Amino acid sequence: MKGSLIYKKDNNMKNLFITILLLLSTIGYGQKVLTDDNFEDAVKGRSAFQDDNVKVVVVEFWASFNDANSFEDWDNLKGIRYYRVDISKSPKAKKEYKVRTIPHIILFLDGYDETHFKAGLDFAIKESLEEIQEAIDDLNNQSKF
Repeated sequence: MKGSLIYKKDNNMKNLFITILLLLSTIGYGQKVLTDDNFEDAVKGRSAFQDDNVKVVVVEFWASFNDANSFEDWDNLKGIRYYRVDISKSPKAKKEYKVRTIPHIILFLDGYDETHFKAGLDFAIKESLEEIQEAIDDLNNQSKF
């Protein structure tokens, strides 16, 4: 009886451990963090996964103190690669792209800075997911000509 109880505890711990590992493996899926060291390569180059048909790169400039207003729908955007930049770790990119408020989303097409979505004084982006997706679709269609 005692051995059976130990087995159940061990099995429960094993299941808990596996569940935690699975949850941790899904955090940040598809989202990569950029710094000044890899920023230019990410927006101008191609992905390591060779998704050459993805032309639009979405970069969100972000800060931990405003995490409540970060762009949470990034995984619902289609036809893109998405990156996040912590402004405290990327002062050069922040300055170069004139990021004054966060979040600040920039759409890059084939490495060129095309469209900005900037937070207002309330530190929130006013554009909806649909409006951002429409801008992405316009850029993807533009690149076909």
